[in-house]
Amino acid sequence: MPCRFAFSLGDNCAGYENFDEEVRKSDFDISENFANFAKALFYETMSNLSSTTANIDIQHPEYWTLQLAFGPSEVQYTLHDIDEENSLITGTLPLDLSCGSYLKAAENAIYDNPVLLNDYKKVRIMVESQHFMILPEAFADELDAQDAFEAMFPDMEGDFVLCALPRCGVHIAYEMPKGLLGFLQRTFNMPPVVHHLYPLMEHFKHQDEHRTGACMHLNLHPERIDLLIVRDRALVMANSFPCTDAANAIYYALNAWQSFGLDANKNELFVTGGKPLRDAAIPTLRKYINYVMPSIFPAAALRIGQDAVKAPLELILLALCE
Repeated sequence: MPCRFAFSLGDNCAGYENFDEEVRKSDFDISENFANFAKALFYETMSNLSSTTANIDIQHPEYWTLQLAFGPSEVQYTLHDIDEENSLITGTLPLDLSCGSYLKAAENAIYDNPVLLNDYKKVRIMVESQHFMILPEAFADELDAQDAFEAMFPDMEGDFVLCALPRCGVHIAYEMPKGLLGFLQRTFNMPPVVHHLYPLMEHFKHQDEHRTGACMHLNLHPERIDLLIVRDRALVMANSFPCTDAANAIYYALNAWQSFGLDANKNELFVTGGKPLRDAAIPTLRKYINYVMPSIFPAAALRIGQDAVKAPLELILLALCE
């Protein structure tokens, strides 16, 4: 069932009052058909890049880095040579969840693709989780953070993880599927394992350090959206929502825009994500916010490979993390 938000309208949000009716009447009634199309096109794009690792032959893995992103139903990966431009290899591997558990499906995906087990110079891992909290430095102690997290998510069944974001000066506490963290630490020799918001938060905080005023970043994915707001060089909001159609993505974005008092006539909204989703969302967002535009892709990402623009931004940013 689509999420609906009631807007408390201010001077900066003129025109929002007609949004709900307009969505229902207009040709922007983005339905399950669009969601399925966008998702299919996204995974088709990823599979065209590399849906199997069988043909990947890396002679000197000690010069390469591996990035893995564990999502609800797939593992996405990137590989690139740190000394060679245009060396990027990226793709997605499905998780067969019929095997009984997420952990077993993840183990099978990794072991069935032995190229992922090479002795790489660096391995970085990202896990998508909708059970998370962003905590201030006061909760840097893991026991305090876990107490706060379990109070918010008393029915937690997975493993608790806490990671620091040095640029943002906060921590993310989140839940991972049970046993997954231990498997990753054993298999890849204690790699950094971060929440999927980590690379976005660190990147946009750094990118907007010299920006005055406020802006929003909207990252569109076939099964979720990520929203971040930077105001006067400080990251003031970061959140992630399950979302499978563009209409709901717009509701989330406009609700956050209004709640944080952004000005539709002055502030900017930058959109990243798959092209079908961007093309569907941007025209309607521009009816309510004057400055809506695709994000500028990081130049450093293009140097590692032109196919970087076809992969999820957060996965490419993970490859650029120091």
